[in-house]
Amino acid sequence: MKAIKIILYINILFLGAISCSKLSVEDNKFSLVSENDTLHYVQIKTDTTINNWQLPYPVYQFQVGDVDNNGKDDILVGVIKTTRFDSTMSKRLFIFKNYYGLVRPLWLGSSLGQELVDFKFVEDKKGARIRSIEKEKSGKYLVAEYKWRKFGLKFTTYINREITIEKAKALLNE
Repeated sequence: MKAIKIILYINILFLGAISCSKLSVEDNKFSLVSENDTLHYVQIKTDTTINNWQLPYPVYQFQVGDVDNNGKDDILVGVIKTTRFDSTMSKRLFIFKNYYGLVRPLWLGSSLGQELVDFKFVEDKKGARIRSIEKEKSGKYLVAEYKWRKFGLKFTTYINREITIEKAKALLNE
């Protein structure tokens, strides 16, 4: 009976050491692994593990930044796909988080305010934001900003509206 308690205690210590090492890994490497034009994987690589999330869609954008302001980088991926509520093949924004070395969805957006053209993660003295180029109903473009709010992105402001794509691209990269 005493031997069983000792073995159980050793197993608990061993499992505790493994879980603590997962929690303390800070040197995460985020990447997008491409199999072909329509099959990609979001990957988190730590010192001890590799975890993938399959994206069976074309990808047009990949960035890393702390979207939800929790001190840990998130993964922003622009994909082209339909959704259950929108059968149009369009650009979408997916945000993933690192959950103890595992890729997990933070937000799988079906749309922003208008048709998404491009986005960029921005972080400065105003905090973390996602700046987007969206197509207006008139055919011109707008640049907007969104912030993370609990369970998704919240519109905060328009940078400019009813502008050319060239001007929108310049504002996106400011």
